[in-house]
Amino acid sequence: MRKTPQQFRRDNVKKLHEKILQDNKTVFSPLSISTHESIEDDFTTVDLSFSEKTLNSNKIVQLRGIKANGFVDGLFIGLYNNYVKNYNSLSKLKLVDLMVNPIMKAATNRGSDAKTSDLFRVEVEGHGVSEFQHKSRSMIYSSFVSALEVFQFYINCERTFQKIKLVIEDAEARNRGDIVQSCMTDLSKLTEVNTY
Repeated sequence: MRKTPQQFRRDNVKKLHEKILQDNKTVFSPLSISTHESIEDDFTTVDLSFSEKTLNSNKIVQLRGIKANGFVDGLFIGLYNNYVKNYNSLSKLKLVDLMVNPIMKAATNRGSDAKTSDLFRVEVEGHGVSEFQHKSRSMIYSSFVSALEVFQFYINCERTFQKIKLVIEDAEARNRGDIVQSCMTDLSKLTEVNTY
């Protein structure tokens, strides 16, 4: 499958994360998710936990009792509310679509043995739609991983932006126009995917 222009941009930005943040990128790894729905209740309650790692930190994040309109809404709202205070650029994200595609194959038993491909479509104000996809045997797990990937990517974008700003300030103070110019090129890659 051919990459879209949006995927090429995101790949370039991920390379920039590697260059600027190096081993200090934020990395999310799913640990557990549970949902509770009842016919008598209009809301879904979502509990989730995941690890959040950076170079100097490894913590377990637990978000409990998230009331939402379905588990995907709960995932997105829970992550959004947990991180938007520290990463203001996340305020420009909006979940606009979720596509779930079963990947069926001939079963050798009564079960389907199917995997699912979950595709999160996130609109970034002023920058169009970005897609994040994960495949697994569980629709809930794939949605969880996709949601974590959305927030991990945009958090690393903002952290990269902030670090480049510091480098520019230092370079300007030392009259290093060559470094400033290189950093401006890097900033232009970041501003293709969000505003900071």
